[in-house]
Amino acid sequence: MKLTVLVDNNTYIDQYYLGEPAVCYYIEDGETRLLLDTGYSDIFIRNAEALGIDLTQVSVITFSHGHNDHTRGLQYWSGEIGTKVHIVAHPDTFKERKCGELSIGSPLSETGLRENFGLTLSREPLKISDRITFLGEIPPLNDFEPRKSFGTLVDGPACSEDFVADDTALVYNNGNGLFIITGCSHSGICNIIEYAKSVCNEKRIIGVIGGFHLFEVSEQLRQTIAYFQMNHIEELYPCHCVSFAAKAEIHRHIPIHEVGVGLVLDVKYQPKIRTVGGVIQKVTLEDLPDIIDLQKKAFTQVALWMNNFDLPPLHQTIDELRNEYEKSIILKYLSDEGVIVGSVRAHMDEDHICHVGKLIVHPDYQNQGIGYALMCEIEKYVPHCDKYLLFTGEETPNTKYLYEKVGYVVVDKQEMGGLAMFVMEKKNTGLMR
Repeated sequence: MKLTVLVDNNTYIDQYYLGEPAVCYYIEDGETRLLLDTGYSDIFIRNAEALGIDLTQVSVITFSHGHNDHTRGLQYWSGEIGTKVHIVAHPDTFKERKCGELSIGSPLSETGLRENFGLTLSREPLKISDRITFLGEIPPLNDFEPRKSFGTLVDGPACSEDFVADDTALVYNNGNGLFIITGCSHSGICNIIEYAKSVCNEKRIIGVIGGFHLFEVSEQLRQTIAYFQMNHIEELYPCHCVSFAAKAEIHRHIPIHEVGVGLVLDVKYQPKIRTVGGVIQKVTLEDLPDIIDLQKKAFTQVALWMNNFDLPPLHQTIDELRNEYEKSIILKYLSDEGVIVGSVRAHMDEDHICHVGKLIVHPDYQNQGIGYALMCEIEKYVPHCDKYLLFTGEETPNTKYLYEKVGYVVVDKQEMGGLAMFVMEKKNTGLMR
């Protein structure tokens, strides 16, 4: 996929294109040429001409939502480009919108558009090309990103608070992960990413470009950054409706890229995978300080994600771990350099149930199969149990996904120490007694 920024608030030094506080992206995927949004004025057309882009090749125009800094430019299409294109948007996109007495919605109505364009309005995800999906309506998936009203939505004689339910995004899947393309993210940038993962059945995120709708250095921003870190998102291009303060705070934790008119992204992703050879061994007494240190590093990431620094693994002492060591099997994963980068532990009770816990992997070594290898290996040390049992937080879906890959299923939900937990088990089909 090749993406060119035709409209943005920012222009680069010594590149003489036109900017405005709006969004338009020109996207090429195979034989498909499409736009996400059309900005506020006709400058998307003028910038395309200056960049040597032939807009007559565009077959689809998608809209992230109905605000006029994303839709108003469409009124110039018929007069200056004139080709018949198909529009894809949410059903609310072309309804009238007001902020006080000010009109902030699209100047073109659904009825008028149908006279000049093909029009598909959908709340459900739609395939736009072989690898690009329009996400449709984004559900609320993260508590820290509540919907906020933005003016009034006018639907015939009815008026209501506008929670911008039409806010959506595009997602590109190249087989190695997802690249998310947003307009404003009124629905929440993390909600968008999480929904894209579900729609595309893909957990890996390559990068994100677009507005994140973040302005203050706040608790929501802190949790957003933690979410980016938990998902190992390295390619971040925040723009449009992201303040300088918010960008600076994100950049303190994850390097971000500057966006401006004329930026070209060619997403031919080659996954950055650290080559990890290594061995799995039983932990010794001398290893316990390293295990405690690794445990705290791994669970600090979880604490950031859950906004809960009272998690018991963060406060376990070396004496408590030594007592656990006497009663449990604890494994370590040693890297080629001889560093402990992963661990898991288990013990069997009198009912022949093997309790598995404290699966930890160093943050720099995650998503490389270490956790999976440890989960498979620990079973070899307890081959005579009836089943394996573990608990995992409802708010940490990545770990639940890993356990499901190993063969665990959810059998119950419980609250433990104020945390919602899944109870997962795996029958021992290779039972040895």
